[in-house]
Amino acid sequence: MVAVYGVAEYLPGFLASLDAQDYPHDRLEVVLVLDGARDDSPAICRDWAERTDLRSQVIETDNGGQGRARNLGLARAAGEWIGFPDPDDELAPAFISTLVGARDSDAGMLIGRTLIRQRGVVSPHPLDFRFQRGRRNIDAIRSPDVVQLSTHEVLVRGDIARRCWFPEDRDAPTFEDGMFIGRVRAIEPSCVLVPDAVYYYNKRAAGDSAVQTAWDRPGRYIEQLTDRYLPYLEATDGAPWAQQTVLYDLGWYFGVVDRGEAPNVPGLAKRHEALMRRLVEQLDAGLIRRAPWPHLSAAARARMLLWKGTEAVVVVDRGQVTSLYTRVPLTASATPTNYWERDCGYVAHGEAAERAYDPAHCARLTEQARQPRL
Repeated sequence: MVAVYGVAEYLPGFLASLDAQDYPHDRLEVVLVLDGARDDSPAICRDWAERTDLRSQVIETDNGGQGRARNLGLARAAGEWIGFPDPDDELAPAFISTLVGARDSDAGMLIGRTLIRQRGVVSPHPLDFRFQRGRRNIDAIRSPDVVQLSTHEVLVRGDIARRCWFPEDRDAPTFEDGMFIGRVRAIEPSCVLVPDAVYYYNKRAAGDSAVQTAWDRPGRYIEQLTDRYLPYLEATDGAPWAQQTVLYDLGWYFGVVDRGEAPNVPGLAKRHEALMRRLVEQLDAGLIRRAPWPHLSAAARARMLLWKGTEAVVVVDRGQVTSLYTRVPLTASATPTNYWERDCGYVAHGEAAERAYDPAHCARLTEQARQPRL
């Protein structure tokens, strides 16, 4: 099932990768939903549908967004397993056959491996650690660090997929996939990791994809929290795997905000910071401390713990105290620590932090997050 909008430049490569699949073509069906595209995408799709030996449907609708387009296609998809590749990416020839060959009757999802391509260079996805031990079955309840955010490299069991849906509102620019995957996992938490099923995510050099431009949109800082993360935690009953998914995403926020790359929109910082506090209230302090994501820094985790009411948080690197975050200043050298210029406590560094550190009354963090152990 493929939602198509504004990807004429990339469609030939994507459609060619579908034609090149080594899985029996008479057992595949492609549903292309033309989401009111104004470029050459509709003509390219119609021409391909006439030429390909793959069974195909072309559905045309006015522009309603990716979520609505996918839901329309999902309603027409009849497969035992359903996938949602993006039309600006490409599938390796054995992608579908390898995933289907790994199917398990108890699994809700078959998860392939995403490799990122940009300017001719191929690199692993940040979640590539999941595949270090090869093909295996995983239960999200027992392995909450197996975060899954995207649908493009996944096949979902059809009977489960048809009970789920993508959000159709358009103010929150991302996490439609996350919401869908959350609904799937709430029904069936088991999946199969299949490292040999390779999906190529083409990271656009122009930086104009929906994911790449999302950080410039106010909705990334407001509706993303109110309409995505908070409902996601509610729909999944705050399961540890769902909390880890949110923590993984929040790491990117701290990086963008701390680097001063968030948009300068009047009132946005205050509203976003208040929503971040509200969101963090829903997260378990122990999971924040143990979050394994390298991009979720110790400084970010410390501020989250201060938001939750922790009085003091010490950061340790190789046994040495490096920083002490507190709700009130404990040393003369302590300075305010903030998130998007809004104070959340105080921080002292080096010897001053070590002298003020009280092991009996401090939450402890390591400077470097641990590698997830799966």
